[in-house]
Amino acid sequence: MKLHHALILTTCILLGLCTLPSCQKDPDVIIEKEIITIIDTIIVVDTVTVIETIIETIPDTATTYILVRHAETSGGGSDPSLSIVGTERAMELSRILENVPLDAVLSTNFNRTRQTAQPVASAKGLAIQSYDPFDPDGVIDNTQSAFHNGFVLIVGHSNTTPDFLNTMIGEDEYTTLPESAYNNLYIVSLFEKGRANVVHLLYGN
Repeated sequence: MKLHHALILTTCILLGLCTLPSCQKDPDVIIEKEIITIIDTIIVVDTVTVIETIIETIPDTATTYILVRHAETSGGGSDPSLSIVGTERAMELSRILENVPLDAVLSTNFNRTRQTAQPVASAKGLAIQSYDPFDPDGVIDNTQSAFHNGFVLIVGHSNTTPDFLNTMIGEDEYTTLPESAYNNLYIVSLFEKGRANVVHLLYGN
């Protein structure tokens, strides 16, 4: 692990901001700010660095999932597109995942999810794969088989993202996200369904 990453990770652990993955599920961790204070020195840690540091701690035996809800929408019609703010968030998602070696980008078949996923897929040279948001078991089984030990981004909705998380951890812990919340990002190290570690971050504004 790089020295500055080790320092950041050590500091996060000391401050209770993040935990090292293990073979058991740890409590959710939310890093709400990207400023870490060490004595009298303030180190500004970009989300890219935080994610890269977390990724470096994930065991090679786990398949890594990154789950997000779609970004903000225009609110028009039954299948709205992203708003200007939502488009900016989608670009920010691509930026913060720039150092994550994604193997697949999954999206439901709606404008808002596909437009959230598109900047990431384009940056990685990947095609967006559609999935059934109401079949988390099947999607997880298929992606674990196809991308074992790899990295998968799943863009979903306020009600489907928690369902996927609950299926991965084997517990009914996550509930529907607030309608106004678009900045949640979950990094899941999945060994098998029911045995996973979850790190919960916030990104963008």
